Amino acid sequence: MSRGTTRPLVAIALVVGLAELGFATVIPLLPLYLKERLGASATLVGVVVAAFAAVETVCKTTWGHVADRVGRRPVVVGGLVLASAAPIVMTVLRVPWLFVPLRLVDGTGSAALWPASAAAIVDRTAANRRATGMGTLNMFFLSGLALGPSVGLFVSGAFGSYRAGFYLASGLLLAAAALASLVLGDERAVPAEICGVAPTPGRGAGAWRSVLGTVRASPQLGAMLAVAFVQMIGVGLLAPILVIYAHEVVRLSDQVIGVVFLVVVLAVAAGSIPSGRLADRIGRARTVVWGMTMASAGMWLLPAAGRGNLIVLGVAAALLGASYALSSPAWLALMSEAAPPGRTGMVMGASETAQGAGLIIGPAFGGALYDRFGPQAPFLASALLLTAGTVLAIRAVARRGS
Repeated sequence: MSRGTTRPLVAIALVVGLAELGFATVIPLLPLYLKERLGASATLVGVVVAAFAAVETVCKTTWGHVADRVGRRPVVVGGLVLASAAPIVMTVLRVPWLFVPLRLVDGTGSAALWPASAAAIVDRTAANRRATGMGTLNMFFLSGLALGPSVGLFVSGAFGSYRAGFYLASGLLLAAAALASLVLGDERAVPAEICGVAPTPGRGAGAWRSVLGTVRASPQLGAMLAVAFVQMIGVGLLAPILVIYAHEVVRLSDQVIGVVFLVVVLAVAAGSIPSGRLADRIGRARTVVWGMTMASAGMWLLPAAGRGNLIVLGVAAALLGASYALSSPAWLALMSEAAPPGRTGMVMGASETAQGAGLIIGPAFGGALYDRFGPQAPFLASALLLTAGTVLAIRAVARRGS
């Protein structure tokens, strides 16, 4: 990519990274605030967290559809401004259950960020540099995700108040909105009629009708969405038990777990741009298949990482991290190429919705498998699902040869 092309891509990715830093700042603070300051039960804390995830997952497709109709900038700026209000409100609420509707609003705003930003990257990237552009987006997103929890805990500790972290989160989201208003354009993809819906404002169902129509017209896109769903169920199985497994079986301390998480995520972020360039050079479909195969191999290794098997654990973690760095930019590029003209935002949102749905369903079964069949069961189930997803991916995208 030329310097003139790279600069706006980095600016868009910086919006996403700054916003994700704001969202991630709240991740460790909100459960602690609800439990320790407001006396909420762990069950209610779980409901609050799930409410955000559920509404964000559902709304991504709709916001992507809206971004195709009205432009990328108003969707991103509006969503971030809406989300920035939630941390401020958190500092004044005293009734724990009111955090449930607040997180519904918060998640609605958050859902606008990714599909519209990914579509903006597509708008400004040549087809033969698409994976590199998506790798840039991934690098900033993962950096924000990795640093946010540590920043939130550090600020709240330095000021002796969780509210300081909430104020910081709000400020970061507003800063991201201000930057988005400067670097994003008002391009709209096509008139609403071309997107397959009547030009009636506020009809979220139109996005889903358009998705279904697009999938019927493109079976390959439907297969790719199925791959995303299956793969994320496999990943989601580990969400409730990974830290427990690290404690009880591998015998890692909290500090070591935190360092491992930070190192792996930052390493994946650093590898995102080179991986995108590699995918643009050797082919996106081939890169996706390689990456997913590595993920399956890493997951099959994890159950062998019992007490003392730190080498096996390290190899498995390296394979899983490298697989994400390798396949994610290429996968996003393939999804954008599968989108019909004028529906890029909607398709990118639908991909995120499919993955989010898997991440909601997976955790519900991961804990039950751990309790009923033992610590290895969720990993074996995850490995089976990742392997199945890899086979589906080979059938869905390998024939593209690009």
